[in-house]
Amino acid sequence: MRTVYLVTAAAMLAMIGGYAIAATTVTTLSPQQSSNVTQSPSPGGFAGIATITSEQLVVLTSSMSSATAGGVETSGAVGLSGTPHALATCATGPCAATNFITALPATEVTGDFGEQIVLSVTQPSGVVANSVGFDIAVTVSITVGVTTSSQNALAYVATGSTGVGTTSTIPVFLFVDLGTSTAPVINSVSVVFNQCASASACP
Repeated sequence: MRTVYLVTAAAMLAMIGGYAIAATTVTTLSPQQSSNVTQSPSPGGFAGIATITSEQLVVLTSSMSSATAGGVETSGAVGLSGTPHALATCATGPCAATNFITALPATEVTGDFGEQIVLSVTQPSGVVANSVGFDIAVTVSITVGVTTSSQNALAYVATGSTGVGTTSTIPVFLFVDLGTSTAPVINSVSVVFNQCASASACP
């Protein structure tokens, strides 16, 4: 089960908090800044598990770069392989936001520019066994000066469960280090979700 979100930016300048996106809309916030997100399948998102609600270019603060890792990449693994970080139980909303850095790379640098991806995650009702694991693969194409490169990142998350008869919605902030302290131009952002084999192991 896979959902692909592709974010494209037209002549986007890298201003802090410079743009936000919502599925199937185009928002122009200032001259030369616009963005849109195209998702497939449309318009549902990732099978009622997680959807992207916004994303922004930020400068990573110490609290961002020291956030909990979004899962653990399997040592020596090639590609998607990791242990999800389970979200805390939220029986009654509104639920507190959860902040993550990526599992791979496993460290981020305060002062670097980063992509902040905000997800809305549905926590299923009932027992712990209802928790769903999913992985997130992010590719951000950036240009710094005359050099264009792609920054890749992975994270692993499990929804947890509410322990009661109703579901909850949990906002999740994922910070992706872009590897530069010089303001980049964002060319595109691609986010791919994939449901894991279980809540404790991916893929």
